[in-house]
Parts: sequence; C-alpha cells; structure tokens
Amino acid sequence: MPKNDVRVLLRVHVYDALAAAKGIKTVVAQAALHGVHRATLFDLRSHKSSASLDLAMRMAEDLGTTVEVLFERVEKRAA
Repeated sequence: MPKNDVRVLLRVHVYDALAAAKGIKTVVAQAALHGVHRATLFDLRSHKSSASLDLAMRMAEDLGTTVEVLFERVEKRAA
C-alpha cells in the first residue's frame, strides 16, 4: 500500500481517557501538557492534521503510553 494511501490519526477516545486519568480534561490543558498551541490539538482531534513523529512520541510519553496506542493507521477513502 503506497504511503499516500494511509493517514495516521489520533484515537481521540483513548487520548481523552488517558488525559482524564491524569486530571487533564480541557483541550487547552492538554495542549499545554504537550507544549503545543491549542489549535494544533484541535486539528489533531478533528483529524484535520496528523502529528509529526516528534509530537506523537512526546504525546505518548506525556501520557505514559505508546504511539501505537494513541494513533491508528487508516486507509484514505477513494475520492
């Protein structure tokens, strides 16, 4: 499968559960935890963008999990 046919998307429900377990419930607080602007996190949550490898690893580390748990590979739908 060509790499252009795959997107890596945040598993929002998993992310929210892990963040809530640390007492972090707002997107603003979540963004601050990872050192990014809230707009970046909104874009990740709405699947408008994908995280860089650096950000994905930082998010996983901040939440005590792995990149594979937080993100999933999804095939792009044909237009």
